[in-house]
Amino acid sequence: MKIKVVVSNFFLKNKKIILPFFAVLFFISLYFLIDFSSQSLVAHDEGLYARRARLIESSANWFSPPFISPHHKTLGSYWFIALSIRLFGNSELALRLPSILSSFLCLIISYLIALKTTNSKSALISLFSLSSMPLWIQYSRYASPDLPFVLCILLVILFFLKSLDSSKYISQYFNLFCSGLFISSSFFIRSYMAFVPFIGLTPFIFYHLFRKEFTFKLFFCTGIAVGFIPTFLNLYFSVQKFGISGITSLFDFAKKQAIGEFGFNNLLLVPINFLYLTFPIGILLLILFVFTGSNNKANYPLLIYCYPLISLILLLCMSTSYPHYYLFLLPSLSLIFGNYITSYSSRFSFSNSTIRYLVFIILLLISSILLFSILRYTDLVFLYSKGNPLIVYILISLILLSYIASLRFLFNIKNQNSNLINFFYNIIIPQYISLSLLLNFGVLGNPNHNTKLFLKDAEVSSIINSNTIYLLGVDSKIETLLSYYLPSSRIVDDFEVISKYKYVIISNSNLLKKLNLNQFFIPVKKFDNHLLLVNIAS
Repeated sequence: MKIKVVVSNFFLKNKKIILPFFAVLFFISLYFLIDFSSQSLVAHDEGLYARRARLIESSANWFSPPFISPHHKTLGSYWFIALSIRLFGNSELALRLPSILSSFLCLIISYLIALKTTNSKSALISLFSLSSMPLWIQYSRYASPDLPFVLCILLVILFFLKSLDSSKYISQYFNLFCSGLFISSSFFIRSYMAFVPFIGLTPFIFYHLFRKEFTFKLFFCTGIAVGFIPTFLNLYFSVQKFGISGITSLFDFAKKQAIGEFGFNNLLLVPINFLYLTFPIGILLLILFVFTGSNNKANYPLLIYCYPLISLILLLCMSTSYPHYYLFLLPSLSLIFGNYITSYSSRFSFSNSTIRYLVFIILLLISSILLFSILRYTDLVFLYSKGNPLIVYILISLILLSYIASLRFLFNIKNQNSNLINFFYNIIIPQYISLSLLLNFGVLGNPNHNTKLFLKDAEVSSIINSNTIYLLGVDSKIETLLSYYLPSSRIVDDFEVISKYKYVIISNSNLLKKLNLNQFFIPVKKFDNHLLLVNIAS
Protein backbone atom coordinates (compact mmCIF):
# COMPACT_ATOMS: atom_id res chain seq x y z
CA MET A 1 0.00 0.00 0.00
CA LYS A 2 2.84 2.37 0.86
CA ILE A 3 4.46 1.72 -2.52
CA LYS A 4 1.17 2.44 -4.30
CA VAL A 5 0.76 5.70 -2.38
CA VAL A 6 4.33 6.79 -3.17
CA VAL A 7 3.92 5.97 -6.88
CA SER A 8 0.54 7.72 -7.00
CA ASN A 9 1.91 10.85 -5.32
CA PHE A 10 4.95 10.88 -7.58
CA PHE A 11 2.73 10.63 -10.67
CA LEU A 12 0.37 13.39 -9.52
CA LYS A 13 3.27 15.73 -8.74
CA ASN A 14 5.06 15.07 -12.03
CA LYS A 15 2.20 14.34 -14.42
CA LYS A 16 3.06 17.40 -16.51
CA ILE A 17 6.39 15.74 -17.29
CA ILE A 18 5.40 12.06 -17.27
CA LEU A 19 2.40 12.29 -19.62
CA PRO A 20 4.25 14.22 -22.36
CA PHE A 21 7.19 11.82 -21.97
CA PHE A 22 5.02 8.76 -22.63
CA ALA A 23 3.23 10.58 -25.46
CA VAL A 24 6.58 11.30 -27.13
CA LEU A 25 7.72 7.71 -26.50
CA PHE A 26 4.56 6.38 -28.16
CA PHE A 27 5.00 8.79 -31.06
CA ILE A 28 8.57 7.58 -31.64
CA SER A 29 7.60 3.90 -31.27
CA LEU A 30 5.27 4.19 -34.27
CA TYR A 31 8.32 5.04 -36.35
CA PHE A 32 10.52 2.17 -35.29
CA LEU A 33 8.29 -0.74 -34.13
CA ILE A 34 7.76 -2.27 -37.55
CA ASP A 35 7.00 -5.90 -38.30
CA PHE A 36 9.48 -6.43 -41.12
CA SER A 37 8.29 -9.99 -41.66
CA SER A 38 5.12 -8.46 -43.10
CA GLN A 39 6.98 -6.09 -45.44
CA SER A 40 7.86 -6.52 -49.11
CA LEU A 41 9.58 -4.25 -51.57
CA VAL A 42 7.52 -2.10 -53.91
CA ALA A 43 8.53 -2.53 -57.54
CA HIS A 44 10.03 -0.99 -59.50
CA ASP A 45 11.70 1.71 -57.42
CA GLU A 46 12.45 -0.08 -54.15
CA GLY A 47 13.65 -3.18 -55.99
CA LEU A 48 15.93 -1.10 -58.23
CA TYR A 49 17.39 0.94 -55.36
CA ALA A 50 17.95 -2.24 -53.35
CA ARG A 51 19.67 -4.08 -56.19
CA ARG A 52 21.92 -1.16 -57.14
CA ALA A 53 22.79 -0.41 -53.50
CA ARG A 54 23.87 -4.03 -53.02
CA LEU A 55 26.12 -3.78 -56.07
CA ILE A 56 27.78 -0.70 -54.58
CA GLU A 57 28.09 -2.33 -51.15
CA SER A 58 29.90 -5.32 -52.65
CA SER A 59 32.22 -3.18 -54.83
CA ALA A 60 35.71 -2.11 -53.81
CA ASN A 61 35.28 1.56 -54.79
CA TRP A 62 32.04 3.28 -53.76
CA PHE A 63 32.77 6.24 -56.06
CA SER A 64 33.09 4.13 -59.18
CA PRO A 65 29.80 2.97 -60.79
CA PRO A 66 29.56 -0.86 -60.61
CA PHE A 67 27.13 -0.97 -63.56
CA ILE A 68 27.70 -2.35 -67.05
CA SER A 69 26.53 0.88 -68.74
CA PRO A 70 26.62 4.63 -67.91
CA HIS A 71 24.26 5.43 -65.07
CA HIS A 72 21.77 8.31 -64.97
CA LYS A 73 22.17 9.04 -61.25
CA THR A 74 25.02 9.95 -58.94
CA LEU A 75 25.96 7.13 -56.58
CA GLY A 76 24.91 9.07 -53.49
CA SER A 77 21.38 7.91 -54.33
CA TYR A 78 22.41 4.46 -53.09
CA TRP A 79 25.08 5.18 -50.47
CA PHE A 80 22.86 5.23 -47.37
CA ILE A 81 21.08 2.03 -48.35
CA ALA A 82 24.43 0.40 -49.21
CA LEU A 83 25.86 1.43 -45.83
CA SER A 84 22.80 0.04 -44.07
CA ILE A 85 23.18 -3.25 -45.97
CA ARG A 86 26.84 -3.36 -44.91
CA LEU A 87 25.84 -2.91 -41.25
CA PHE A 88 22.61 -4.95 -41.05
CA GLY A 89 22.66 -7.33 -44.04
CA ASN A 90 20.09 -7.87 -46.79
CA SER A 91 16.67 -7.20 -45.29
CA GLU A 92 13.75 -4.80 -45.51
CA LEU A 93 15.00 -3.28 -42.24
CA ALA A 94 18.38 -2.44 -43.78
CA LEU A 95 16.83 -1.07 -46.96
CA ARG A 96 14.30 1.16 -45.21
CA LEU A 97 16.28 2.23 -42.13
CA PRO A 98 17.90 5.26 -43.88
CA SER A 99 14.45 6.64 -44.72
CA ILE A 100 13.08 5.91 -41.24
CA LEU A 101 15.97 7.68 -39.51
CA SER A 102 16.04 10.56 -42.02
CA SER A 103 12.31 11.13 -41.62
CA PHE A 104 12.60 11.24 -37.85
CA LEU A 105 15.50 13.71 -38.03
CA CYS A 106 13.54 15.80 -40.55
CA LEU A 107 10.72 16.19 -38.03
CA ILE A 108 13.14 17.47 -35.38
CA ILE A 109 14.89 19.86 -37.77
CA SER A 110 11.66 21.18 -39.29
CA TYR A 111 10.46 21.88 -35.72
CA LEU A 112 13.67 23.84 -34.99
CA ILE A 113 13.26 25.80 -38.23
CA ALA A 114 9.64 26.59 -37.32
CA LEU A 115 10.78 27.84 -33.89
CA LYS A 116 13.20 30.27 -35.57
CA THR A 117 10.69 31.52 -38.12
CA THR A 118 7.39 31.55 -36.15
CA ASN A 119 6.63 30.66 -32.51
CA SER A 120 6.46 27.57 -30.31
CA LYS A 121 2.72 27.03 -30.79
CA SER A 122 2.96 27.18 -34.58
CA ALA A 123 6.10 25.01 -34.51
CA LEU A 124 4.32 22.25 -32.58
CA ILE A 125 1.38 22.30 -35.00
CA SER A 126 3.76 22.15 -37.98
CA LEU A 127 5.50 19.13 -36.40
CA PHE A 128 2.23 17.20 -36.04
CA SER A 129 1.11 18.37 -39.49
CA LEU A 130 4.19 16.99 -41.21
CA SER A 131 4.23 13.70 -39.33
CA SER A 132 0.56 12.96 -40.14
CA MET A 133 0.60 13.58 -43.92
CA PRO A 134 -0.09 10.30 -45.80
CA LEU A 135 2.67 10.97 -48.35
CA TRP A 136 5.20 11.63 -45.57
CA ILE A 137 4.18 8.52 -43.59
CA GLN A 138 4.45 6.37 -46.73
CA TYR A 139 7.92 7.55 -47.77
CA SER A 140 9.20 7.41 -44.20
CA ARG A 141 9.17 3.62 -44.70
CA TYR A 142 10.28 3.55 -48.34
CA ALA A 143 13.67 2.37 -49.62
CA SER A 144 14.73 5.43 -51.61
CA PRO A 145 16.99 8.51 -51.30
CA ASP A 146 14.02 10.92 -51.06
CA LEU A 147 14.02 11.40 -47.27
CA PRO A 148 17.84 11.71 -46.95
CA PHE A 149 17.58 14.36 -49.69
CA VAL A 150 14.87 16.25 -47.76
CA LEU A 151 17.08 16.01 -44.66
CA CYS A 152 19.93 17.69 -46.57
CA ILE A 153 17.68 20.54 -47.72
CA LEU A 154 16.40 21.12 -44.18
CA LEU A 155 19.98 21.16 -42.88
CA VAL A 156 20.87 23.80 -45.49
CA ILE A 157 18.04 25.98 -44.15
CA LEU A 158 18.71 25.31 -40.45
CA PHE A 159 22.44 26.08 -40.62
CA PHE A 160 21.82 29.23 -42.66
CA LEU A 161 19.25 30.44 -40.11
CA LYS A 162 21.68 29.66 -37.30
CA SER A 163 24.32 31.78 -39.05
CA LEU A 164 21.86 34.69 -39.15
CA ASP A 165 21.00 34.35 -35.45
CA SER A 166 24.56 33.97 -34.20
CA SER A 167 26.53 36.97 -32.97
CA LYS A 168 29.92 35.22 -32.96
CA TYR A 169 31.95 35.24 -36.17
CA ILE A 170 33.33 31.73 -35.66
CA SER A 171 29.81 30.32 -35.25
CA GLN A 172 28.61 32.20 -38.34
CA TYR A 173 31.54 30.90 -40.42
CA PHE A 174 30.91 27.32 -39.29
CA ASN A 175 27.16 27.45 -39.95
CA LEU A 176 27.60 29.04 -43.39
CA PHE A 177 30.18 26.38 -44.28
CA CYS A 178 27.79 23.61 -43.21
CA SER A 179 24.91 25.20 -45.13
CA GLY A 180 26.97 25.28 -48.32
CA LEU A 181 28.22 21.75 -47.66
CA PHE A 182 24.70 20.31 -47.57
CA ILE A 183 23.68 22.18 -50.74
CA SER A 184 26.27 20.32 -52.82
CA SER A 185 25.82 17.09 -50.84
CA SER A 186 22.15 17.10 -51.82
CA PHE A 187 23.22 16.99 -55.47
CA PHE A 188 25.27 13.85 -54.80
CA ILE A 189 22.21 12.25 -53.19
CA ARG A 190 19.48 13.30 -55.64
CA SER A 191 21.32 14.51 -58.77
CA TYR A 192 19.49 17.13 -60.83
CA MET A 193 16.52 17.30 -58.42
CA ALA A 194 18.75 19.30 -56.05
CA PHE A 195 18.54 22.28 -58.41
CA VAL A 196 14.81 22.73 -57.75
CA PRO A 197 15.02 23.58 -54.01
CA PHE A 198 18.34 25.39 -54.54
CA ILE A 199 16.77 27.74 -57.11
CA GLY A 200 13.83 28.22 -54.75
CA LEU A 201 16.19 29.12 -51.89
CA THR A 202 18.31 31.48 -54.02
CA PRO A 203 16.36 34.73 -53.24
CA PHE A 204 16.49 34.00 -49.48
CA ILE A 205 20.19 33.08 -49.49
CA PHE A 206 21.29 35.89 -51.81
CA TYR A 207 19.34 38.53 -49.91
CA HIS A 208 21.06 37.70 -46.61
CA LEU A 209 24.45 36.48 -47.82
CA PHE A 210 25.37 39.32 -50.16
CA ARG A 211 24.80 41.88 -47.43
CA LYS A 212 27.64 40.28 -45.51
CA GLU A 213 31.39 40.66 -45.84
CA PHE A 214 33.50 38.72 -48.33
CA THR A 215 34.74 36.27 -45.66
CA PHE A 216 31.20 35.01 -45.00
CA LYS A 217 30.64 34.42 -48.71
CA LEU A 218 33.99 32.63 -48.92
CA PHE A 219 33.08 30.16 -46.15
CA PHE A 220 29.70 29.48 -47.78
CA CYS A 221 31.27 28.84 -51.20
CA THR A 222 34.03 26.73 -49.61
CA GLY A 223 31.34 24.53 -48.05
CA ILE A 224 29.73 24.09 -51.48
CA ALA A 225 33.09 23.17 -53.02
CA VAL A 226 33.90 20.61 -50.30
CA GLY A 227 30.44 19.08 -50.60
CA PHE A 228 30.96 18.56 -54.33
CA ILE A 229 34.06 16.37 -53.79
CA PRO A 230 32.08 13.05 -53.72
CA THR A 231 30.25 14.09 -56.91
CA PHE A 232 33.51 15.00 -58.67
CA LEU A 233 35.04 11.65 -57.67
CA ASN A 234 31.94 9.82 -58.88
CA LEU A 235 32.05 11.63 -62.26
CA TYR A 236 35.82 11.10 -62.56
CA PHE A 237 35.57 7.33 -62.13
CA SER A 238 32.50 7.25 -64.37
CA VAL A 239 34.45 8.96 -67.16
CA GLN A 240 37.36 6.58 -66.60
CA LYS A 241 35.03 3.62 -67.09
CA PHE A 242 32.56 4.84 -69.74
CA GLY A 243 34.17 7.89 -71.32
CA ILE A 244 32.30 11.15 -71.72
CA SER A 245 28.96 9.29 -71.73
CA GLY A 246 29.56 8.72 -68.00
CA ILE A 247 28.73 12.42 -67.54
CA THR A 248 26.33 13.06 -70.42
CA SER A 249 23.99 10.23 -69.33
CA LEU A 250 23.46 12.05 -66.04
CA PHE A 251 22.39 15.28 -67.71
CA ASP A 252 20.54 13.60 -70.58
CA PHE A 253 18.24 11.99 -68.03
CA ALA A 254 17.74 15.36 -66.29
CA LYS A 255 16.94 16.97 -69.62
CA LYS A 256 14.44 14.24 -70.45
CA GLN A 257 12.67 14.63 -67.09
CA ALA A 258 12.65 18.43 -67.01
CA ILE A 259 12.34 19.51 -70.64
CA GLY A 260 9.77 18.28 -73.10
CA GLU A 261 6.10 18.73 -73.78
CA PHE A 262 4.46 20.83 -71.11
CA GLY A 263 2.83 18.53 -68.59
CA PHE A 264 -0.80 19.68 -68.54
CA ASN A 265 -1.50 16.52 -66.54
CA ASN A 266 0.57 18.05 -63.75
CA LEU A 267 -1.83 21.01 -63.53
CA LEU A 268 -4.76 18.60 -63.19
CA LEU A 269 -3.28 15.83 -61.05
CA VAL A 270 -1.08 17.82 -58.67
CA PRO A 271 -4.00 19.60 -56.93
CA ILE A 272 -5.81 16.27 -56.49
CA ASN A 273 -2.66 14.56 -55.19
CA PHE A 274 -2.01 17.56 -52.97
CA LEU A 275 -5.41 17.25 -51.29
CA TYR A 276 -5.39 13.54 -50.46
CA LEU A 277 -1.64 13.02 -49.95
CA THR A 278 -1.48 15.85 -47.40
CA PHE A 279 -4.93 15.37 -45.84
CA PRO A 280 -6.18 17.13 -43.75
CA ILE A 281 -3.50 19.85 -43.82
CA GLY A 282 -3.81 20.63 -47.53
CA ILE A 283 -7.59 21.03 -47.56
CA LEU A 284 -7.68 22.98 -44.28
CA LEU A 285 -4.98 25.39 -45.46
CA LEU A 286 -6.78 25.92 -48.76
CA ILE A 287 -10.08 26.69 -46.97
CA LEU A 288 -8.36 29.06 -44.53
CA PHE A 289 -6.50 30.82 -47.33
CA VAL A 290 -9.74 31.48 -49.24
CA PHE A 291 -11.93 32.62 -46.32
CA THR A 292 -9.46 34.08 -43.80
CA GLY A 293 -6.25 36.09 -43.50
CA SER A 294 -3.30 35.34 -41.22
CA ASN A 295 -2.59 37.69 -38.32
CA ASN A 296 0.84 36.19 -37.63
CA LYS A 297 3.81 37.93 -39.16
CA ALA A 298 6.42 35.26 -39.86
CA ASN A 299 10.14 35.94 -39.95
CA TYR A 300 12.03 35.42 -43.22
CA PRO A 301 9.10 35.61 -45.70
CA LEU A 302 11.50 34.81 -48.58
CA LEU A 303 12.06 31.42 -46.93
CA ILE A 304 8.52 30.69 -45.80
CA TYR A 305 6.58 31.82 -48.87
CA CYS A 306 8.94 32.55 -51.78
CA TYR A 307 10.98 29.34 -51.55
CA PRO A 308 8.05 26.85 -51.75
CA LEU A 309 6.27 28.96 -54.40
CA ILE A 310 9.27 29.09 -56.77
CA SER A 311 9.99 25.39 -56.20
CA LEU A 312 6.35 24.46 -56.87
CA ILE A 313 6.31 26.43 -60.13
CA LEU A 314 9.49 24.66 -61.29
CA LEU A 315 8.01 21.24 -60.48
CA LEU A 316 4.78 22.05 -62.30
CA CYS A 317 6.75 23.08 -65.40
CA MET A 318 8.66 19.80 -65.55
CA SER A 319 7.59 17.36 -68.24
CA THR A 320 7.62 14.45 -65.77
CA SER A 321 6.52 14.75 -62.18
CA TYR A 322 5.77 12.22 -59.43
CA PRO A 323 4.31 12.74 -55.94
CA HIS A 324 7.64 12.04 -54.21
CA TYR A 325 9.19 14.99 -56.07
CA TYR A 326 7.12 17.22 -53.76
CA LEU A 327 8.35 15.68 -50.51
CA PHE A 328 10.84 18.48 -49.81
CA LEU A 329 7.95 20.99 -49.92
CA LEU A 330 5.93 19.27 -47.18
CA PRO A 331 7.93 20.83 -44.27
CA SER A 332 7.26 24.28 -45.80
CA LEU A 333 3.57 23.44 -46.20
CA SER A 334 3.30 22.33 -42.58
CA LEU A 335 5.15 25.48 -41.43
CA ILE A 336 2.77 27.77 -43.36
CA PHE A 337 -0.22 25.84 -42.01
CA GLY A 338 1.03 26.08 -38.41
CA ASN A 339 1.61 29.81 -38.79
CA TYR A 340 -1.81 30.34 -40.37
CA ILE A 341 -4.06 28.30 -38.08
CA THR A 342 -2.78 29.79 -34.81
CA SER A 343 -4.04 33.27 -35.60
CA TYR A 344 -6.34 34.34 -38.40
CA SER A 345 -9.19 36.75 -39.06
CA SER A 346 -12.23 36.34 -41.27
CA ARG A 347 -12.22 37.89 -44.75
CA PHE A 348 -16.02 37.89 -44.99
CA SER A 349 -18.94 37.98 -42.58
CA PHE A 350 -19.88 34.43 -43.54
CA SER A 351 -16.33 32.99 -43.31
CA ASN A 352 -16.65 31.15 -39.98
CA SER A 353 -19.92 29.41 -40.79
CA THR A 354 -18.71 28.52 -44.30
CA ILE A 355 -15.53 26.97 -42.90
CA ARG A 356 -17.49 24.87 -40.41
CA TYR A 357 -19.94 23.51 -42.97
CA LEU A 358 -17.29 22.88 -45.62
CA VAL A 359 -15.18 20.86 -43.20
CA PHE A 360 -18.28 19.03 -41.97
CA ILE A 361 -19.22 18.04 -45.55
CA ILE A 362 -15.67 16.83 -46.22
CA LEU A 363 -15.68 14.68 -43.06
CA LEU A 364 -19.09 13.29 -43.95
CA LEU A 365 -17.92 12.43 -47.46
CA ILE A 366 -14.74 10.70 -46.26
CA SER A 367 -16.63 8.80 -43.56
CA SER A 368 -19.15 7.58 -46.14
CA ILE A 369 -16.37 6.44 -48.48
CA LEU A 370 -14.61 4.56 -45.66
CA LEU A 371 -17.80 2.86 -44.49
CA PHE A 372 -18.83 1.94 -48.01
CA SER A 373 -15.38 0.54 -48.79
CA ILE A 374 -15.29 -1.56 -45.62
CA LEU A 375 -18.78 -2.98 -46.14
CA ARG A 376 -18.59 -3.41 -49.91
CA TYR A 377 -15.08 -4.82 -50.23
CA THR A 378 -14.80 -7.19 -47.28
CA ASP A 379 -12.95 -9.72 -49.44
CA LEU A 380 -10.23 -7.18 -50.23
CA VAL A 381 -9.98 -6.20 -46.56
CA PHE A 382 -9.48 -9.85 -45.66
CA LEU A 383 -6.90 -10.27 -48.45
CA TYR A 384 -4.80 -7.19 -47.65
CA SER A 385 -4.94 -7.79 -43.90
CA LYS A 386 -3.46 -11.28 -44.52
CA GLY A 387 -6.49 -12.97 -42.99
CA ASN A 388 -6.62 -10.72 -39.92
CA PRO A 389 -9.12 -7.96 -40.77
CA LEU A 390 -9.70 -7.04 -37.13
CA ILE A 391 -6.79 -4.57 -37.11
CA VAL A 392 -8.25 -2.82 -40.18
CA TYR A 393 -11.70 -2.54 -38.62
CA ILE A 394 -10.29 -1.22 -35.34
CA LEU A 395 -8.11 1.42 -36.99
CA ILE A 396 -10.83 2.56 -39.41
CA SER A 397 -13.21 2.79 -36.46
CA LEU A 398 -10.63 4.93 -34.64
CA ILE A 399 -10.57 7.37 -37.56
CA LEU A 400 -14.37 7.49 -37.81
CA LEU A 401 -14.75 8.05 -34.06
CA SER A 402 -12.23 10.89 -34.24
CA TYR A 403 -14.35 12.53 -36.94
CA ILE A 404 -17.46 12.25 -34.78
CA ALA A 405 -15.66 13.52 -31.66
CA SER A 406 -14.16 16.47 -33.57
CA LEU A 407 -17.61 17.89 -34.38
CA ARG A 408 -17.90 19.30 -30.86
CA PHE A 409 -14.98 21.63 -31.65
CA LEU A 410 -16.19 22.43 -35.14
CA PHE A 411 -19.56 23.80 -34.06
CA ASN A 412 -18.46 25.58 -30.90
CA ILE A 413 -18.34 29.21 -32.04
CA LYS A 414 -17.05 30.82 -28.83
CA ASN A 415 -13.39 30.79 -29.87
CA GLN A 416 -13.07 29.87 -33.54
CA ASN A 417 -9.24 29.88 -33.70
CA SER A 418 -8.75 27.72 -30.63
CA ASN A 419 -11.52 25.32 -31.63
CA LEU A 420 -10.05 24.77 -35.09
CA ILE A 421 -6.69 23.90 -33.51
CA ASN A 422 -8.39 21.38 -31.19
CA PHE A 423 -10.30 20.03 -34.18
CA PHE A 424 -6.98 19.64 -36.05
CA TYR A 425 -5.33 17.66 -33.23
CA ASN A 426 -8.43 15.52 -32.82
CA ILE A 427 -8.21 14.49 -36.49
CA ILE A 428 -4.51 14.08 -37.19
CA ILE A 429 -3.38 12.13 -34.11
CA PRO A 430 -5.73 9.15 -34.82
CA GLN A 431 -4.79 9.44 -38.50
CA TYR A 432 -1.08 9.27 -37.67
CA ILE A 433 -1.61 6.26 -35.41
CA SER A 434 -3.84 4.41 -37.88
CA LEU A 435 -1.75 4.95 -41.03
CA SER A 436 1.48 4.16 -39.17
CA LEU A 437 0.14 0.88 -37.80
CA LEU A 438 -1.36 -0.15 -41.15
CA LEU A 439 2.03 0.39 -42.77
CA ASN A 440 3.99 -1.13 -39.87
CA PHE A 441 2.01 -4.37 -40.07
CA GLY A 442 2.01 -4.63 -43.85
CA VAL A 443 -1.68 -3.96 -44.50
CA LEU A 444 -0.59 -0.98 -46.64
CA GLY A 445 2.65 -0.71 -48.59
CA ASN A 446 3.05 -4.47 -48.97
CA PRO A 447 2.08 -5.22 -52.60
CA ASN A 448 4.31 -8.25 -53.10
CA HIS A 449 3.46 -10.28 -50.02
CA ASN A 450 2.90 -13.45 -52.07
CA THR A 451 6.36 -13.18 -53.57
CA LYS A 452 7.87 -13.02 -50.09
CA LEU A 453 5.81 -16.02 -48.91
CA PHE A 454 6.99 -17.95 -51.95
CA LEU A 455 10.65 -17.19 -51.18
CA LYS A 456 10.20 -18.13 -47.49
CA ASP A 457 8.64 -21.51 -48.31
CA ALA A 458 10.83 -24.29 -46.91
CA GLU A 459 10.96 -26.26 -50.18
CA VAL A 460 11.67 -23.17 -52.28
CA SER A 461 14.30 -21.72 -49.93
CA SER A 462 16.23 -25.01 -49.93
CA ILE A 463 16.40 -24.75 -53.74
CA ILE A 464 17.24 -21.06 -54.13
CA ASN A 465 19.93 -21.12 -51.44
CA SER A 466 22.07 -23.62 -53.33
CA ASN A 467 21.14 -23.19 -57.00
CA THR A 468 21.09 -20.58 -59.74
CA ILE A 469 17.52 -19.67 -60.70
CA TYR A 470 16.86 -18.61 -64.31
CA LEU A 471 14.05 -16.15 -65.05
CA LEU A 472 12.21 -16.62 -68.35
CA GLY A 473 9.49 -14.22 -69.51
CA VAL A 474 8.87 -12.99 -65.95
CA ASP A 475 6.86 -9.81 -65.44
CA SER A 476 9.29 -6.87 -65.27
CA LYS A 477 8.27 -5.80 -61.75
CA ILE A 478 8.60 -9.30 -60.33
CA GLU A 479 11.87 -9.66 -62.26
CA THR A 480 13.19 -6.56 -60.46
CA LEU A 481 12.29 -8.00 -57.05
CA LEU A 482 13.65 -11.46 -57.77
CA SER A 483 16.91 -9.95 -59.03
CA TYR A 484 17.33 -8.52 -55.53
CA TYR A 485 15.93 -11.35 -53.43
CA LEU A 486 17.79 -13.96 -55.52
CA PRO A 487 21.32 -12.60 -56.06
CA SER A 488 22.31 -15.69 -58.07
CA SER A 489 19.34 -15.42 -60.45
CA ARG A 490 19.92 -14.96 -64.19
CA ILE A 491 17.59 -13.50 -66.80
CA VAL A 492 17.17 -15.69 -69.89
CA ASP A 493 15.85 -14.49 -73.25
CA ASP A 494 16.83 -17.43 -75.43
CA PHE A 495 13.99 -19.99 -75.36
CA GLU A 496 15.98 -22.61 -77.22
CA VAL A 497 18.64 -23.10 -74.53
CA ILE A 498 16.26 -23.14 -71.57
CA SER A 499 16.14 -26.94 -71.47
CA LYS A 500 19.72 -27.17 -70.17
CA TYR A 501 18.94 -25.24 -66.95
CA LYS A 502 17.86 -27.04 -63.79
CA TYR A 503 15.60 -24.42 -62.14
CA VAL A 504 13.53 -21.87 -64.02
CA ILE A 505 10.83 -19.37 -63.04
CA ILE A 506 8.34 -18.50 -65.78
CA SER A 507 5.39 -16.11 -65.87
CA ASN A 508 2.52 -18.58 -66.31
CA SER A 509 1.54 -22.15 -67.17
CA ASN A 510 0.46 -21.13 -70.68
CA LEU A 511 4.05 -20.23 -71.47
CA LEU A 512 5.06 -23.72 -70.33
CA LYS A 513 2.71 -25.29 -72.88
CA LYS A 514 3.43 -22.72 -75.58
CA LEU A 515 7.16 -23.42 -75.51
CA ASN A 516 6.55 -27.16 -75.25
CA LEU A 517 8.58 -27.39 -72.04
CA ASN A 518 6.36 -30.02 -70.40
CA GLN A 519 8.72 -32.76 -71.51
CA PHE A 520 11.61 -31.14 -69.61
CA PHE A 521 10.09 -29.38 -66.58
CA ILE A 522 7.55 -29.99 -63.83
CA PRO A 523 6.20 -27.30 -61.44
CA VAL A 524 7.60 -27.13 -57.91
CA LYS A 525 5.71 -24.14 -56.53
CA LYS A 526 3.40 -21.39 -57.73
CA PHE A 527 2.98 -17.79 -56.59
CA ASP A 528 0.50 -15.41 -58.20
CA ASN A 529 0.77 -16.35 -61.89
CA HIS A 530 4.42 -17.46 -61.73
CA LEU A 531 5.83 -20.99 -61.59
CA LEU A 532 9.08 -22.39 -60.25
CA LEU A 533 10.06 -25.33 -62.47
CA VAL A 534 12.58 -28.11 -62.01
CA ASN A 535 14.23 -29.81 -64.98
CA ILE A 536 13.51 -33.54 -64.77
CA ALA A 537 15.63 -34.29 -67.83
CA SER A 538 18.87 -32.83 -66.45
